[in-house]
Formats: sequence, structure tokens, C-alpha cells
Amino acid sequence: MKRRRFIKLSAISAAGMVLPLRLEGETAAMPSLKPSTLITPNADFYILQIGDPAVLDAASWRMVITGLIEKPMPPLRLEDITAMEAVTAMRTLKCIGDPIGTEQMSNANWKGIRLRNLLEKVGPKPEAKVVVFRCADGYHTAIPLEEAMETETLLAYEMNDVPLPTEHGFPIRLLNPGNYGTKNPKWIVNIQLAAEHESYWEKRGWDPIARVKLATMIGTPSEGEEITGGKVYTVSGAAFDAGNHGGIKKVEVSIDYGQTWEEAEIWAKDSPLAWVLWKWDWQVPEKSEPVEIYARATAHSGVTQDEIGIEVEPVGATGYHMIDAAIVTP
Repeated sequence: MKRRRFIKLSAISAAGMVLPLRLEGETAAMPSLKPSTLITPNADFYILQIGDPAVLDAASWRMVITGLIEKPMPPLRLEDITAMEAVTAMRTLKCIGDPIGTEQMSNANWKGIRLRNLLEKVGPKPEAKVVVFRCADGYHTAIPLEEAMETETLLAYEMNDVPLPTEHGFPIRLLNPGNYGTKNPKWIVNIQLAAEHESYWEKRGWDPIARVKLATMIGTPSEGEEITGGKVYTVSGAAFDAGNHGGIKKVEVSIDYGQTWEEAEIWAKDSPLAWVLWKWDWQVPEKSEPVEIYARATAHSGVTQDEIGIEVEPVGATGYHMIDAAIVTP
């Protein structure tokens, strides 16, 4: 029997409006696919915040480190941070309020410093358990001190080889691997070490841990698309687990309601902290009929996405993506 979604997922999340991942107009590695290139251009990278972007001036911006620290230091200027040892890394960010298969997920190359290099300068006191980030737009969130001290946790000041755009956190934002965007704050003006902290979204019932769930999205075809029968059509998309399950091992596609699965080709990838892009060439039958296309990912840990899983609030969506399309005769 045909297994259909018992709910149609909305493109509006409880955390804000979904902004589409637009790829037209760029030089694409695979222009017929979506996403069509591993790196999302800055202008197309998804944007989400609690209000208007904070517009900050680099010359007057300062960031202070306060709280449970042994060695207070003067407010930091942007040039103080850019003078420190730099790190470059490719990272994908995903919104915790992103319903299954929608597009609040993007990938970029970033440049910044290791957060731990700053924290070691001030010396966390033994009672410090969390690192709190307070931002110019009023947002605030915290991460465990042990996460803050990890090598991969960065304070970024460049995005795709240019200074952070205003809407993406200029002049400084956090890149906290393995976690949804709620734990990757923008426009940071204060870093505070504390024993505990209730963050902005936690006060509103959202997951305080915010670890990224295994996710796959279908970019082509789009919902409701008509596909010409008798030809080869390339189904494509992205998959991501933020490294929480060892990275993406494989992606599979089904066009018979999950009875059988075909392995897709992963045609672009970087580290487990970045998405993988996949494609599968489908020899479309000639008969006109509706069709549902499913996609699921399996991580290196052995975890495979399950069909059942539609919840978004408060811990992030799970379950594999399904697209309704139609085969039409030429």
C-alpha cells in the first residue's frame, strides 16, 4: 500500500521564516542540480535572526570577556582578533526550526580563530561550566565550556574570503560544530563565563543541547514538478549530520514508496562538518502517473534515517524527505 506523509510540512518554522537557497546566476559546478555547488554564495546563504540585523562599525566595535575568569583583559578590537593565529574551515549551518527537506541549510568557507585561544588568555575559573555569548541584537546563548575549548570551535570574521556580511554576523560570530544555528550566534559583543545560563530559545521551550539531527533534502525535483517520461532525470540534493554520527556514508533514493532503495552518487564533499551533495540518475518510465520520491542518508556510525519523524519543535526535525511529483508523457 502506498505510504504517504500524514502531514504536509510547512515552509514556515516556529523560529522564523524559511528563506530559499537560491543558486541561479552563479558559476555552478553542476547547474542542473540543487544545490549546484558545494559552497553557498554569501548572498544565497540562509538568514535567520530574532529581529533586524545588527549594523556594527568595525572601528568602534569592542568585545569584552567577563564572568568567572582569572585574568581580566581589556576590551578586544577587531584587529586584536584578526592578528591572532587564523584558522580556515568549511562549515554547514542548519536551523533547528527547519522542517524536513526545506532549505535553512547552507555551506561556506570561513576564517577565524579558535575560541579556546582567547579563553586560555583569561583563564576560566574552576566553577565556570558554560560560555555565554551576548549579541548586539539582544540575542544570547550558551555552550558547555568543554565544547568551547574544542579545536573546531571558532570565532569567525570572514565568510567565503570576504569580511562577514552584516546579516551573517559582522564583525564576529561563533561557529560551534555539531549544533544548530541557535548555538552559532552572530554580532557577538560579550563572552561571559558562568556556572549556568538559560538561553534565549531555551526560555521559549527549545532544546538546550541543539545537536544537529541526520538530515537529507531533495533539491530536484521540486514539490509538484512534472517530469517527462521515457527520459533520464537526475534527482539531487544534500545530506548533513554535522559530524554527530561520523559524517554521511551514503544516500539512497526510492521511487516505490520505500520498498526498494537505490544508492545515489556523492559528487561533492569536504569534512563531516560540511554537507555532502548527491545525485541519482533515474530512467523515468513512460507511463503518466503520480510519483513520490524519497531520500534518506546513512551515517558512518550505521544510523539510517527513518520515515517516521516529523517533529520540529523543540529539538529539530528527523525523518527522510519525500517529494510529490508527476510523470507526464512527452
